[in-house]
Amino acid sequence: MCGIAGFNWSDKSLIKSMTDSLILRGPNDSGFYVDKEVSIGSRRLSIIDLSKKGKQPISNEDGTKWIVFNGEIYNFLELKNELQKKGHRFRSDTDTEVIVHSYEEYGEKCVEKFNGMFAFAIWDSKKKELFIARDRLGVKPLFYCKNEKKFIFASEIKAIFRANIKKTIDEEALYFYLKYGYTPKDKSIFKDIFKLEPGCTLTLSKAIKIKRYWKADFSQKIAKNEEFFVSKIREYLDSSVKKRLIADVPVGAFLSGGLDSSAIVAYISKYKKDLKTFSVGFDYEQYNESKYAKIVSEKFETEHHEVYFSSNDAIKQIPFLVRYYDEPFADPSMIPTYMVSKVARKYVTVSLSGDGGDESFLGYNRYLYYKYISLQDKIPKAISKYMLKPLFSSLSHLSDKGVFHKAKQYLHFNELPDYERYSRLRSTFSQENEKNLFNGNYDFSLYYKPYFVYRNYLDNLSNADINTYLADDILTKLDRASMSVSLEARVPFLDYKFIEFSSKIPASLKLRGKETKYILKKSLMGILPKNIIYRKKQGFAFPLDIYLRNELKDSIKSSLTEKSELLEQHYKKEKNHANGLWAIYILKLWLDEFCKC
Repeated sequence: MCGIAGFNWSDKSLIKSMTDSLILRGPNDSGFYVDKEVSIGSRRLSIIDLSKKGKQPISNEDGTKWIVFNGEIYNFLELKNELQKKGHRFRSDTDTEVIVHSYEEYGEKCVEKFNGMFAFAIWDSKKKELFIARDRLGVKPLFYCKNEKKFIFASEIKAIFRANIKKTIDEEALYFYLKYGYTPKDKSIFKDIFKLEPGCTLTLSKAIKIKRYWKADFSQKIAKNEEFFVSKIREYLDSSVKKRLIADVPVGAFLSGGLDSSAIVAYISKYKKDLKTFSVGFDYEQYNESKYAKIVSEKFETEHHEVYFSSNDAIKQIPFLVRYYDEPFADPSMIPTYMVSKVARKYVTVSLSGDGGDESFLGYNRYLYYKYISLQDKIPKAISKYMLKPLFSSLSHLSDKGVFHKAKQYLHFNELPDYERYSRLRSTFSQENEKNLFNGNYDFSLYYKPYFVYRNYLDNLSNADINTYLADDILTKLDRASMSVSLEARVPFLDYKFIEFSSKIPASLKLRGKETKYILKKSLMGILPKNIIYRKKQGFAFPLDIYLRNELKDSIKSSLTEKSELLEQHYKKEKNHANGLWAIYILKLWLDEFCKC
């Protein structure tokens, strides 16, 4: 695991400065390659082949192709064997060297052979080309800046700014942040700085050429019985976890006691008997999952490390996280994710995470709400109002960041296309409040439209979440939280072969009646305790509303105008504006930090 950076001119002191800014991503070593036309560098967190032979940049045999690489290729040993049979010779035992030889052998199509999480850049001195690639799901980040004749790339935006790039906020990206809590797709919060999207490559010669080499496909379904899917899910879980245990350093796992993290721990325990697991808790009982984590830990005999943080401990982390993320980011679970990463790093260098199961197996409660909203399309308007109230009363025990409230609020939008409904359900603010926040006429729902192409609306929701929320929120949070403490996080549910298989499972087997993740839960019967499989979903919860009404109340007030309607409604408990207030608060902190730069 590393932090990487580079640009299309020669400057050794600048590339050193850029990589120095990424030291938390790679504290063990640094390296550079500089010639007349390119400078590339890396900071290394040693995971595989801890010797000096693993130092980056690494080249092919004749030194015509140089690579810097962030991530892991889990099938590198098979690829290495294949390449050796074709005459390639290796100087190290690293996956990095396998990538550069794969590029030499297969060209740009080499990315199709890699199973892993990665962002890498290869300088081809023969072609005078820079080739950059990002993994299929977006586990590892890659930013780039195209400014006049200059091209700059890096794992984090902070490194790009070492090149004296002008810092100008992109107004549209800012509105997207306020709408969804993060900046989406290829955007960053800054003009002229972009993200290379997941599943894409970028080639720079005389111009920039971006190609998509992979995307999730929900169009083909497998017509088999439940037992077939149970067997295959178990096979994929086993294979995905086993691949991600390859390391020359200690490996552990996050364990919240939820379904996904518990499943990962169960499968790790088949191969690793001294497993260390990690969880955090807060000083509010309703947000603690410790008893469930303990059940799983005891069953699989892990060495469990559980740390409780007070509200003051949690709040103290916010300024650092705002600085480290480089962009405003309003998912409050960034705090517990960072805190559990801090705990894990005391004991291990690699930790496996359960992220990705909700998006691929329909685990969020919003899928269930949307299922009931969609029923209105089949109900005559004249009678729908008499039927929908009891329908939603039956769902009143569920909660998903206010989505239940939003579902009721937006029921009358049955004339809207699915992607626009979904956009509104994902929104931080109500339509009324958005009118007061946003200048200009932005149709944010168009952001989701490309993902609503399948016949089944649940497939469309899963597709949208995998391509947007997962990549730009969940995986951004996991990467920054773990890398800020020099910890590598691996995600077995996001093995691309597992995703390709799960997309072929009929949606009716993922959401069965009111049961989310139906087929995944059935697959884990006999592996996990029943009270873990069927417990109420909590997620990586954070007591945001409590903090906003108490510990953060004064800070929030100072972030808004004195007579803010949002504040008044929230503190009078007329409406729940917790997510909106938090987004504004984080933006205020980020702007204060940004203006110092």
